[in-house]
Amino acid sequence: MSDLRPTPGWARSCGHVRLQPPLATDRPDPATDRLLVAERIARYGWSYDERDRDALGECFTPDGVWEGLIMGRDRVGPAEGREAIVDFLVAFWEQQGDQRRHIFTNVVVDELASAHATVHAYIVLTAASGGVMTPVSTGPYRFELAREDDGVWRIARLTAGFDAPF
Repeated sequence: MSDLRPTPGWARSCGHVRLQPPLATDRPDPATDRLLVAERIARYGWSYDERDRDALGECFTPDGVWEGLIMGRDRVGPAEGREAIVDFLVAFWEQQGDQRRHIFTNVVVDELASAHATVHAYIVLTAASGGVMTPVSTGPYRFELAREDDGVWRIARLTAGFDAPF
């Protein structure tokens, strides 16, 4: 192994990861909905890390909002609307020659209604390059999700929190 820098998005580009479309539900079921909103959060991470622009866009409602807060002081964004969010996030790919991994944990569905959910999760953001994996940041994320007319849960508002600059 002479080159220890993974190509960003390598798992999707070589066929190692092949995510199917998200499951749609036509009627509310609390247990299923809890799983589906948690899966949407995971799909957001997978889509970003595997540099899948289309799948990343699929994560958000058309009028979605992405905003960030670093250490409770410095604001990032907001980006408003699905296309603006995707353009904003994809722009980071040019600056990140490493392989990022968004690891969401401690997922708590705080509020769940038939068409709306509020979810909190911690992120552990890592980067791999030069044969070394390093932590980039951690922090609390807040997701507000909506079940759209097609029965699929999507992110209506994502507020990313970071304990350290990234």
